[in-house]
Amino acid sequence: MKKIFTMIRANDWWEFKFPPMLAVGYMIILNTHRNIVDKSSLLIVALIAIIIGAIYVSLINDATDVDEDAKAGKRNQMAAYSTVQQIALILLPLVGAGVIVFYFLRPFTVPNFFYFGSYLCFTLYSVPPFRFKKRGLSGIIVDALGSQVFPTLFIALLCYQSIGEEIKIWSLIFMGIWLFCFGVRGILWHQLADKENDKISGLNTVVQNFSDAQLSKLGIGIVTIEIIAFVAYILFNQLYLVIPGLVVYFIYNRLLLKKFYVVQIYINPNVPQYRIFLFEYYQVFFPVSILIIGAFYNPINTIVLLLHLFLFPSNTLQILKKLRASF
Repeated sequence: MKKIFTMIRANDWWEFKFPPMLAVGYMIILNTHRNIVDKSSLLIVALIAIIIGAIYVSLINDATDVDEDAKAGKRNQMAAYSTVQQIALILLPLVGAGVIVFYFLRPFTVPNFFYFGSYLCFTLYSVPPFRFKKRGLSGIIVDALGSQVFPTLFIALLCYQSIGEEIKIWSLIFMGIWLFCFGVRGILWHQLADKENDKISGLNTVVQNFSDAQLSKLGIGIVTIEIIAFVAYILFNQLYLVIPGLVVYFIYNRLLLKKFYVVQIYINPNVPQYRIFLFEYYQVFFPVSILIIGAFYNPINTIVLLLHLFLFPSNTLQILKKLRASF
């Protein structure tokens, strides 16, 4: 079981990718004064769907990275399997995705267009002759779309359809820009973390062509657009439920700076103690604060809050430990 967990690289996405996506769904449902628990079955199906998608991404990425990882001396679980076995493993989540969409959801709808769009992005990202992973900017674009924009739009549109809310094009544009910038920062930071290994394996990534100063300027530009798009999305849809979580998040970061000298960065980790700006908000403060507000609206929503904390405990516990140490 541990081997499977490692092979699908769940540590890379479980607590980091999924909570922000679910938070958007929580917010959309709660903003219409409905109980989140009433839509829990839909959210569970959506979560299972994106889990299957994340497994597909992990498997296809590792299968196509076997040779390069060997050059860099990186461990790759897929190297232990033959080509036929690798293909079989990759096809399994595709079958699972088909079952979820055709059995539990209406198959030919806009949300599923974005869902399968994510699969397409990571297929183009990983598989030759496309292999956008090695093509600089195009790799950054398809990764951001596949990892953040399309899966979150999938959940958001499912929720809008379920509650009968009109889907406004400007709402989707603002959300898409916000998530795209968030996704770009994520993949650039990942490339920075793998910079040395990528050099050894001969993979020329975007960050290798920028100096630290240029990356810092790029980060400021991306974050500026990200914040403008996020604020526009919130104001356009009157989603003021996010405000309490944002206030607590900024207080928390003030405490981190004062007590532990932890600095907020945009992309480039050029200080020893840092947090990536807004990442902890998206991953913890955003979903948890929405669910706490939902529990105040109706105590039955406490069920979803407890389930969320049970499924995604690590980052929340780390923040609570830091808060406790700050006083």
